[in-house]
Amino acid sequence: MQERELLIIYKEFLKKYNKVLNLTSKNVNLDEIINQSIYIEKFIEKNSKIMDVGSGGGIVGIPLKIIRNDLVVYLIERSQKKSTFLQIVIKKLNLSNIFVINEDYRNLKISEKFDVIIARALGNYHFFIKTLKKFLKEGGKFIIFSDFECEEFKTIKEKIGNLVISILIPLKF
Repeated sequence: MQERELLIIYKEFLKKYNKVLNLTSKNVNLDEIINQSIYIEKFIEKNSKIMDVGSGGGIVGIPLKIIRNDLVVYLIERSQKKSTFLQIVIKKLNLSNIFVINEDYRNLKISEKFDVIIARALGNYHFFIKTLKKFLKEGGKFIIFSDFECEEFKTIKEKIGNLVISILIPLKF
């Protein structure tokens, strides 16, 4: 299947299961948030290993994998129901080198190192970065989605000088 077809199938799955699993906000524009996820691919090097934290419905990791087959993607999701949804979608779309880890990121015990760690709609970003920094390869980066650049982001940038942090503000498409 073509990328466009896969994205359409994925979007339909999200719509269908969102009512039951609360994968996204009810009033969210799926096209917009999928496009935001695709937008960040230009910040990711070829053959990178990605960690998508708090994956939920896979809004960041799955569209990235669809358009960038070279990526290895780990979807970290603490909810068993959402993790099961992610596994079903991956199988339905026949995606490879994409893995679901049903675990809270605060308790994550894996030996992998990542080129990019991505977060969307998480709370305390300072705690998030402090907790997951050990999984970041040298020269790696965090990509954080937010509706605005809050004071917390400025503080994080000041405190972690040698760690590359990309803070992306969602764009309107």
